[in-house]
Amino acid sequence: MEIPLNAQVECTDGICGRSEYVLIYPLNNQVTHLVVKEDSSPNKEYIVPVDFVTKTIAETIQLRCSKAELKKMHPFMRTSFIEGEDIYDESWVCR
Repeated sequence: MEIPLNAQVECTDGICGRSEYVLIYPLNNQVTHLVVKEDSSPNKEYIVPVDFVTKTIAETIQLRCSKAELKKMHPFMRTSFIEGEDIYDESWVCR
């Protein structure tokens, strides 16, 4: 399944935000989560497991959760670090 970026995201009870990022597990290059940014202030970003994606149509992603359930998901916090030398593999770096 393709997860478009900057697409409108809909919960079961209406539009909830936009897709900002996808998170990829580097050992197998699988998309595991997407980051949804709220449309309304304070524009929080939430980490949503791809299992919650029911459908992607053009520029829209549909989720199988309500807006209230989305707000209970883990917040996305931007960090960047890699520990150890053995786990780095340039093939998974997004360019």
